Amino acid sequence: MNIIKLSKNTLLLLVLFLNSVLGYSQISPKEYNCYRSSSSLEIDGFVYDEVWRQTEWSDFFVDIEGNDTLIPDYSTRMKMLWDDNYLYIAAEIEDPHIWAKLKDHDNIVYFDNDFEIFIDPDGDGLNYFEIEINALQTILDLFLNKPYNKKGKADLFWNADGMKKGVKIYGEINDPNSEDLKWTVEFAIPWNCYHSRVNKDLKPSIGDVWRMNFSRVQWETEIVEGNYVKRLDPETCKSLPENNWVWSPQGKINMHIPEYWGYVTFQDEIEFDKSLWTEDGYPKFWIWMGGGNDNTAADWESIFRKLDDTGIKGFLFGADTALLAKVIPIADQYDIHVHAWFWTMNRSDALPEWLSVNQLGQSLADEKAYVGYYKFMCPAIPEVGEFIKQKMNSLAQVEGLKGIHMDYIRYVDVILPVGLQPKYGLVQDHIMPEFDYGYHPYMRSLYKKAYGVDPMELNDPGNDEQWLKFRLDELNKTVIGLRDHVKKKNINITAAVFPTPQMSSEMVRQDWGSWKLDWYFPMVYHNFYNEPISWITEVVAEDKAAVGKDSKVFCGLYLPGLKNGNDVTKAIKAAMAGGADGVAFFSYGGLNGNAKDQIKNYIQNNHTNYPPY
Repeated sequence: MNIIKLSKNTLLLLVLFLNSVLGYSQISPKEYNCYRSSSSLEIDGFVYDEVWRQTEWSDFFVDIEGNDTLIPDYSTRMKMLWDDNYLYIAAEIEDPHIWAKLKDHDNIVYFDNDFEIFIDPDGDGLNYFEIEINALQTILDLFLNKPYNKKGKADLFWNADGMKKGVKIYGEINDPNSEDLKWTVEFAIPWNCYHSRVNKDLKPSIGDVWRMNFSRVQWETEIVEGNYVKRLDPETCKSLPENNWVWSPQGKINMHIPEYWGYVTFQDEIEFDKSLWTEDGYPKFWIWMGGGNDNTAADWESIFRKLDDTGIKGFLFGADTALLAKVIPIADQYDIHVHAWFWTMNRSDALPEWLSVNQLGQSLADEKAYVGYYKFMCPAIPEVGEFIKQKMNSLAQVEGLKGIHMDYIRYVDVILPVGLQPKYGLVQDHIMPEFDYGYHPYMRSLYKKAYGVDPMELNDPGNDEQWLKFRLDELNKTVIGLRDHVKKKNINITAAVFPTPQMSSEMVRQDWGSWKLDWYFPMVYHNFYNEPISWITEVVAEDKAAVGKDSKVFCGLYLPGLKNGNDVTKAIKAAMAGGADGVAFFSYGGLNGNAKDQIKNYIQNNHTNYPPY
């Protein structure tokens, strides 16, 4: 028999190759910064209060073996704080079927679904502690002088004396008929609870590093006679193996390999996060989303958890008041600001007699301009302004709404972006009368009263500067009236606008540089204009110069046009290089895994802090 001898390096490469084929990543312990808390925490299981909001979540838990192809069915994550008395731990555990049966202290809690904590203070792989909890708040706590594979034995006589705990159920426990969303866990573990097994002071100092890990056990269940029971393997008639989802993967189904636990570094008090928020406390990263009428509460939980994990804290949402009222409390858990995305001048519910008219005398009530949903109203008609204000009043009454975000606050496109013209079979190198709107009889009567001539009788009305300015001014009056009306409601008023004031004036008769709104969201969709990503920098710089220091500019980026390589990262950097206060992504449907990872990585790589304010 011939024996093939392989070098150590060859063996290592072979192992790495096999792991990659099987879906395993090279095991690398996770890291987490645990910041000192300046405020006391009430331990009640609610993990979305102000102190916890300022604390970063961990990565979502993964398969215990590190197999990238085994994606957990439900999300789990944790966060930590510390002070002179306690280590604080919070966990969020998504679960559509919350159940638990074990009620006695030191029951083997992982026979239920549970959440588990592993703590090795000095990181030597010896003398470590384990705490488990189920949804009934039943605790199993134990001490191990060494791992089981080194002949360690569980010491169940150790108790985490003085520990505080809390669980909050979002649903109903042990009720298969309820719509369960998640359960959250909160701990305050005192530093002195370890003294009976480790005869030294374990309270950390700033810069100390402990080894820790976290696990979630999740069993497959079915409903039998109105009760949750574990699903059985049809061949063995025994319970199917549990799922094990962890913070830092272990390489095998064994939590007791401390060398693979994560590194937790104790830090001083956290400062205000500059990477997510502007200096005055507004989100830096936004996303537009419409629809969602059929979404369940669980769907919305998943959406906002995804945005939170990405770092997107601003949500521009097109919905009616009922849906806004439904989603805002869920978004608020994740400190996500919801603004009502409000189609302003373009309204499907507008009266036909209010609709805009083009240079040929054709009304949008009768003729289509580009698309059937273009139903722009004439801004000069007094009833139009009152109609919009009533709509805004209804939105402003939704509890927790942070602002109203106006869109389509303009006329019909007289010139389309050059990249979109072929879609409609057009070459718009001049003003075409059929797309030149603003000629409603009421608007014309106002102009004639002011200047003695019907604009229809001008030699070249589409290019007449006085007539153009008149239409811009009429829209400006409407916008300023709406702005002042909304500001009295003590919420923000913003607008989605075309790339620059100059382009807006020429393309859609929109003079947004004169509006003095809180923030602007210029839609700098470079691919619509056949421009490179670098063009974004020039546009944003022009916008910042136009609005000055009194307004913010959040650069709108079009995700479907940023699909190559690291285009999303390049676009964010281009916007920031132009001086943008943040960016907004169109839209949620385009937030695929690659885009999400790029946004999250950009934020993490640009993590700096403001002093607390």
